[in-house]
Amino acid sequence: MATVVPPVTQDATSSKGPTAMVFMNMGGPSTTDEVGDFLSRLFADADLIPLGRLQSYLGPLISRRRTPKIKQQYAAIGGGSPIRKWSEYQSSEMCKILDRISPETAPHKPYVAFRYANPLTEDMYAQLLEDGFGNGKGGRAVAFTQYPQYSCSTTGSSLNELWRWRTRLEGKETDENGKITWSVIDRWPVHHGLVDAFAQNVEKQLQTYPVERRKDVVLLFSAHSLPMSVVNRGIQAPVNGKEETNLDQR
Repeated sequence: MATVVPPVTQDATSSKGPTAMVFMNMGGPSTTDEVGDFLSRLFADADLIPLGRLQSYLGPLISRRRTPKIKQQYAAIGGGSPIRKWSEYQSSEMCKILDRISPETAPHKPYVAFRYANPLTEDMYAQLLEDGFGNGKGGRAVAFTQYPQYSCSTTGSSLNELWRWRTRLEGKETDENGKITWSVIDRWPVHHGLVDAFAQNVEKQLQTYPVERRKDVVLLFSAHSLPMSVVNRGIQAPVNGKEETNLDQR
């Protein structure tokens, strides 16, 4: 179930609040019935899978052919992706922490915006407006990507989509002070919390080896690859990943 966010007012007692915290990610189909639409959006995204002038033809063709197999794979893991449930839970819990440690920007309101699955970016933005942000009332929002390493094909695509819907839904607002003021967290590969989480998990697994063998254990850091055509555009994901790996090993 989607997290219920009560309406907000722009005359909050905190000096800068309320603040919308928007978790941005690729998303995944919550049920097998959503697989077709998820794949259609994914293969239509030229930021992620550039197919040139044939995008509008090849995208739907590939998604239709892959849908039956992908449905079977999601059925095998319980009938859908759990990413929506966990994203909504994490964003809600994060806002509780932010209310405590940053009362000047409270109340913090949790939102989730997926690029290819529900809740989509446009639905999230419409909900922001309905909840009292924008529409001449202003308000603050933070776009918080859930991809630690930056890439134009993931974080970049999500931010492009966010800005497209900002233009469509708030573009006619002539008073900039009446629009939502956005901040962006677009990468966090060496944040101590992420590094500590990885290091603790590695250490936990090392404890399963006999003491005399631990110094010889090989640590393999694996990540999805990127085409060189993407890397050559100045994408920081490979560099970010290397920095993160170096810190993990320390």
